[in-house]
Amino acid sequence: MNIATFRRLFLIDKKLLERKVLKIEGYLRELKSVKVETLQDYRENFVIKRFIERNLELIIEQIIDICRHLVSRVSSKVPETYSECFEILAEEGLISLKNVEVYKKMAKFRNLLIHSYDKVDDEIVYGIYKKHLNDFSIFLQEMKVLLKSDL
Repeated sequence: MNIATFRRLFLIDKKLLERKVLKIEGYLRELKSVKVETLQDYRENFVIKRFIERNLELIIEQIIDICRHLVSRVSSKVPETYSECFEILAEEGLISLKNVEVYKKMAKFRNLLIHSYDKVDDEIVYGIYKKHLNDFSIFLQEMKVLLKSDL
């Protein structure tokens, strides 16, 4: 982390980040409380489908909000896309470069959910629910490390 980035860290709203981290943790708990064993079960229960889609959307919204806040405080660059926001955070050393592609996929998935460009693919949503909730936990870990630093 360069000295300019270090100085800008003092402008980060730690309380805001803490609130957003808590929200993400809550949404993750809610998602994990729902048990859907098969793709067929997922497809047949529209209430569960919407619940999972909405919670994924809410989690990703919080992650993007965190990203935008951090970038606005530590970089002179203005991201043109949510994906670029994560790239800037990695450049500034605030998140791991190895996780950037996962976070960019989250942002793209959020856009699909929000704008329903075509039709939300049940298989993709169910796959995220079953296999990729840990990706959100990885982001949370990165933020907790940042929060423990001298902000």
